[in-house]
Amino acid sequence: MSFQGHAVVVTGAAQGIGLAIARSFAESGARVAMIDIDASRLREASTGLRAQGHATVDIVADVADASAMQSAAATAARQVGPCQVLVSNAGVLLRGGFDEVDALQQWRRTMGVNLDGCFHAAHAFGAQLRSTRGCIVNVASIHSFVAVRNSAAYTASKGGVKQLTQALALELGAAGVRVNAVAPGITETDMTEGLRSDPEALAAFLARVPLRCTVQPEDVARAVAFLASDAAACITGVTLPVDGGYCAT
Repeated sequence: MSFQGHAVVVTGAAQGIGLAIARSFAESGARVAMIDIDASRLREASTGLRAQGHATVDIVADVADASAMQSAAATAARQVGPCQVLVSNAGVLLRGGFDEVDALQQWRRTMGVNLDGCFHAAHAFGAQLRSTRGCIVNVASIHSFVAVRNSAAYTASKGGVKQLTQALALELGAAGVRVNAVAPGITETDMTEGLRSDPEALAAFLARVPLRCTVQPEDVARAVAFLASDAAACITGVTLPVDGGYCAT
């Protein structure tokens, strides 16, 4: 799928799934604005892609900060052009019991990044997306569909991303803007290293996965590219699992 000349914005783009998504679009010819809160990792990632001949810019911003995202949207428009594809990928995974002493702080930070971040990005780039009749792809999770222990905030936030995706599809459809999401399973990134390094826990998880596999960041990137492409021109409001069949069980 070619995105030659497209202006694409990816949040949480410094590493993991976000970096794979940014790389995928850049390799397909897009101009990519990479947004992340981690300035050093973001600079390294974006510089690496530019060294390979790709058109990327890096913008440091916290998606949980609405005003920062408004500024990021203005910067992105100047540097890569009006947004045609917005990928809201930034997320945190803070595990802990519901009644632990820091549960409220974890709740607020998780909601601020995972759910508010998707809203802030859509709101900040909304006018650009309407002008380009572009699309949004949010990165949700299998836990948009299924709860997990010791992660009430994460599960609730990703359930919210799924519902926000559907609500925005209704809000923006008349302007020709499509809004979809992907829902990755356990993906091989730093965020999931704890689970993947525990053979017993990983085996228990994979027992529920028909394909008996974890997910590669590139698997998610390909699904995002499909939903952003003309091949999905009549698809909106969908949250697509990329999970080896986990959600089918």
